[in-house]
Amino acid sequence: MPYEESPPQAGRRLARPGLAAWLAARIGACFLFLALLVAAGMAQAQPAPEFHVEAVRGTGWDEATPPADGWTPVALPDSWAARWPGFDGVVWYRLTWDQPAQVTEVGLLLHYLNMAGAVSLNGTPIWRDESLVEPLTRAWNSPRYWLLAPPLLQAGRNTLLIRVAGLSAYQAGLGPVSLGAPAAMQADYEQERLLRRDLQMLGLAVSAAVSAFFAALWAMRRRETAYGWFALMSVLWLLFGYNQIATSPWPFASNHSWQALNTSLLLLFSVSYVVFALRFCERRMPRLEGIALLIAVAGVLDLWLAASADLLAHRALWTLVGGLTIIAVNSAALIHALRHRNSPMRSLAPFMALSAVTGAHDLLVFTQVIDSNIYYTTMSSYGLLLGMALTQAGRFVQSLKRIENFNTELIEEVNAAKAELAATLAQQHALELTHARIAERVNLASDLHDGLGGMLVGSIATLERKPENLCAPELLAMLKRLRDDLRLIIEATGRHDGVRTFGELLAPLRHRTSQLLDANGIDCRWQVSNIETLELTASQSLDLLRFLQEALTNVLKHSASRRVDVAVTRAGAELLLSVRDDGRGFAVDGADKGAGAGLRSLRARARRLEADLQLHSRPGQTQLALRMPLASAA
Repeated sequence: MPYEESPPQAGRRLARPGLAAWLAARIGACFLFLALLVAAGMAQAQPAPEFHVEAVRGTGWDEATPPADGWTPVALPDSWAARWPGFDGVVWYRLTWDQPAQVTEVGLLLHYLNMAGAVSLNGTPIWRDESLVEPLTRAWNSPRYWLLAPPLLQAGRNTLLIRVAGLSAYQAGLGPVSLGAPAAMQADYEQERLLRRDLQMLGLAVSAAVSAFFAALWAMRRRETAYGWFALMSVLWLLFGYNQIATSPWPFASNHSWQALNTSLLLLFSVSYVVFALRFCERRMPRLEGIALLIAVAGVLDLWLAASADLLAHRALWTLVGGLTIIAVNSAALIHALRHRNSPMRSLAPFMALSAVTGAHDLLVFTQVIDSNIYYTTMSSYGLLLGMALTQAGRFVQSLKRIENFNTELIEEVNAAKAELAATLAQQHALELTHARIAERVNLASDLHDGLGGMLVGSIATLERKPENLCAPELLAMLKRLRDDLRLIIEATGRHDGVRTFGELLAPLRHRTSQLLDANGIDCRWQVSNIETLELTASQSLDLLRFLQEALTNVLKHSASRRVDVAVTRAGAELLLSVRDDGRGFAVDGADKGAGAGLRSLRARARRLEADLQLHSRPGQTQLALRMPLASAA
């Protein structure tokens, strides 16, 4: 985690090259002339001198020269927070050494200073940061390298004066200073810059690209919420990691506000990291997510409301909270990946393990338990990005394999679907045949009941009332009517594909039922209009005829009436059928609850005809009314 600078308290010796010059001179004395010996000696690196380092506290932010007295010996790297607690201002560092008489070019490397500074050698300025007063230039993570040569570097006593402007809350001080062969110092400088600047900038660029990629991926696949949280997490890490390369606290006027923002970003990142890990594992824990968010919000408010004098303690507390949260998430993800073989977290587990290790290291550096000034979390974050990239690449390869095998899988699936469909169609056909047979039987039974059954009932009623008055011709006529009705059933059952005029079918029924009712002392009066050209399907015609037969049979059997009026009328797009008698009537509600076969048959036929059936009854008048829309007629 790229926290602010934390120079350790312990001293560190400067590295010194060996006696390479002496060895080169001996070899040159054996093989070269004296001139070549001198040239070789000058070309070799001189032994690095030992610095004598002193520090003194300045008297003001704007002083241009150090105090004359009060100098204290110190060891580099140095943080003045322990020596001068709470001091914000300028501290002068004086490094002196003796340069050999034969002065050659040497390299000077300043690893870092915290936060801004100016450098002079033997009274000659060689470097100055842009702002030496608040808002200070943030030079805490910037190494500096100079090539020193005569007359800037002189034989004998040399003095390097470094003016450091810093804030005690952020561990102000001076890092290691190295003096040696230009090639060696240049190599050390390149290595320092690689770790402190170049890799950090590369990481920020990668974070920006990755956040844009996963944001676009989430925008196209909103149900993949893990990608959205990863994009948000990457943006927050990008803003947080910018602290590694920022050289100014802009847009703030002080470094205190900058540090409050930086720690706030760490807290928000830790919350988004928690939610991302849960979503990536396809888990939801609303209570844990809510607690993490509340802690982060509390931390942000505390940081921005804390006084400048107390910010150091508040920042340290919330930095530990954010860092430990990240380590806890990485540890929990590793445990989940070990326990669940099919967990998607297994592809990220190695990278999260690296993040956990580097996070722990950086927390120890931040708390100065480890003597270092380099943070590795930002660089290890590349591993997590690489893990997400590899995960997406694996899914992409799997998709490509599926596409390559698509034709084969499709043919197999189509064949399987065909076989399943054929079996289903065969079963459905068998069921339809069975249902058709059952329906035919039900219809035949209904037709026998409504037609032939009604005729038989009427004939039996006639025989019971006056059997002695029936002669052979009348009995024969009754049998012929039964035969005609049976013929109608046979013809209608055997042939359903033709269209016949309804009036043609109604005339024989009207004649037979009128004779039957008259023979039983019931006056039957018909009113037929506008049906001469009405054509219906055979099934519709048969249902209508059977409806009239059943209605009139019920009048004959149950009504004890003396008169019945039958109306068959075509009115626009509707066909109206009405049967009204003057019999004893019945309770309609009771008939609905315990309806007999005749009434159930009437209602069933009305449903098949998609017609509206109305039933009204009281003593002296009972009426059945059927209203059928002709638009449904074929």
